[in-house]
Amino acid sequence: MTAEIVERVLRSSRYRDVDRSLLSRLAEEELPRARNADDAVKRVKRRLHQAVGAFRGAARPDAIAAAWSGDLAGRVFRQACADALRAHASTRERVEHLDDFYAPIWSITGSPRSVMDLGCGLHPLGLPWMGLAPDAPYLASDVDRRPLATVTSFLDLVGQPHRVEVHDVVEAAPSAAADVALLLKLVATLDRQDPDAATRLLGTVRARHAVISFPTRSLAGRGKGMERTYRERFERLVAETGRRVSAVAEASVPNELVFVLTLDG
Repeated sequence: MTAEIVERVLRSSRYRDVDRSLLSRLAEEELPRARNADDAVKRVKRRLHQAVGAFRGAARPDAIAAAWSGDLAGRVFRQACADALRAHASTRERVEHLDDFYAPIWSITGSPRSVMDLGCGLHPLGLPWMGLAPDAPYLASDVDRRPLATVTSFLDLVGQPHRVEVHDVVEAAPSAAADVALLLKLVATLDRQDPDAATRLLGTVRARHAVISFPTRSLAGRGKGMERTYRERFERLVAETGRRVSAVAEASVPNELVFVLTLDG
């Protein structure tokens, strides 16, 4: 029955690009609660909307390619990247603060020798603002192939060493290691799937530093109480990880709480 539910969901144009292992996990979780197969499909799609669908947009990689002149800092190229970032709900809120977003983080971690971007969406298109070394490997992962296709073509275009993979971090952290792991607005999404997933991920991710952020407003624009709620959530996450955290710093910008952890072991 699980396979049937997965195949039916994959026939939907909205979710045909989603990682099959994620669909299988959601189907297994929802089948015991469902009245029948149709109800199970609806339940899985509802969960997928929370994990994937609510954030999607229509980026234009052709516009980015047309703007590329070989210079990451070029004004026209940056504008094309910013326009693409506005197509994804998670990165749209960050666009106006890109000039000030990365430097405070790197001042804590040092300039990353490698980056692991988990649940990345379109975030790697922010590379023109990151100031990474041209030879710094960039690992991008997500459960949705749709943004990953844009990310792959972008990183190919600019020549940044990279690895792009479909990966469900609820199941396990990637096996790769990196200097800095980015979990940008990821914890809240993981919490809706499995309340223990973020704790497991932070406890096992192979990185010296973890950058964890939370939105201060919902997708509908509501912000009352969210900052306090997410500060408390972050404190619980650090307390529960079971891993030594030698330093915690904050590098927040408007619309986004940003915390930088230095991890031992």
